[in-house]
Amino acid sequence: MNVPSPTQEPIETTPAMSRRRFLKRAGVVGAAIPIATGLVISACYDDPTGGPVEPGVDPQNQKPGTPAATPPPADRVTEIDNEHKDAVTKFLQNQKAPLTKGKGMQELAPRTEDGVKIFELTIDEVDWEVEPGKTEKARGYNNQIPGPTLRATVGERVRINVKNNLAESTAVHWHGLLVPNAMDGVPFLTQEPIKPGATYTYEFTIRNAGSHMYHSHHNSADQVNRGLLGAFIVLPANRAEYAQYDREFILIMNDTLLGFTLNGKSFPATDALVAQKGERVLIRWMNEGMMYHPMHLHGMAMEVFERDGYPVSPPFKCDTIDVPPGNRFDCIIQADEPGLWAFHCHVLSHAEHEGGFFGLVTALAVEDATFKVADLLAKV
Repeated sequence: MNVPSPTQEPIETTPAMSRRRFLKRAGVVGAAIPIATGLVISACYDDPTGGPVEPGVDPQNQKPGTPAATPPPADRVTEIDNEHKDAVTKFLQNQKAPLTKGKGMQELAPRTEDGVKIFELTIDEVDWEVEPGKTEKARGYNNQIPGPTLRATVGERVRINVKNNLAESTAVHWHGLLVPNAMDGVPFLTQEPIKPGATYTYEFTIRNAGSHMYHSHHNSADQVNRGLLGAFIVLPANRAEYAQYDREFILIMNDTLLGFTLNGKSFPATDALVAQKGERVLIRWMNEGMMYHPMHLHGMAMEVFERDGYPVSPPFKCDTIDVPPGNRFDCIIQADEPGLWAFHCHVLSHAEHEGGFFGLVTALAVEDATFKVADLLAKV
């Protein structure tokens, strides 16, 4: 039995729809609200069984103070347990052979001409399988979600040729990168939109290191949430200026129109993170969605040392890192505890319900002589 994911009513994006109505139907009205003090008030999150649920309100009748529903009958208890087990089993099977079609974030190798790194991007309509049996009308760069990962080093000159294969206009914003105004990718502020069938070229010299992103900035609540997003990783000219690590993972969160996704997939179709005991594991967090996602690691701490490409001084340790929309965090996990550890969003309606895990969930597998992923997979 497949793990259910939050159902989404089709969302109109016509000009006549008000901002509040759009956000309400997208399930984000009353979500985390930043206030002047820097604190966050969590007001309302989607409930996978229905509509938005206020904290302390029983989702069955929406009345404050109402006790939770009576426990399920004994036969349903067993069914629920089996559904949870089935979800984890499918996740493990996905590590042996992908349960869904399509893989995003494939590294894009540039060609070099006259010292300029040249990347070719297309913007495409994509039928994207988010989880087993659930295919969405999406959009992707180079037919993948997230789009291909771009890499460069401070001081390099890059040129990105973008071909728009959509039936509507678009543009590409280089989120976090310091670029000339004309290259910022915001229609009618810095450029004309890229019309259907047209090609547009962005060119600039890389000025700042960090975990950056690229995404649409035209009808972005629809285009980005349907998959027009990707990672742009920039290393400092002096490699010693960045933290040392043994293994790297980029984790891009998205939500709303394709459901809750991690690197374009929802659990159980997410990829596990596999490391060896003693390794320093680099996680580059990126939130391209419209909701807050506090990502929680079981068993070990994350040491946060950069935010949006800028040093965090002093670095701090945590086991739950709140990644607001548009933010990027770099952290190191010292992988010292062998085993398979849950790694999930702690807004629980984004990650787990009666049918088990779904959405923003993966696992960190730390291998040593006593625990091997291959041995675990041999049993499923």
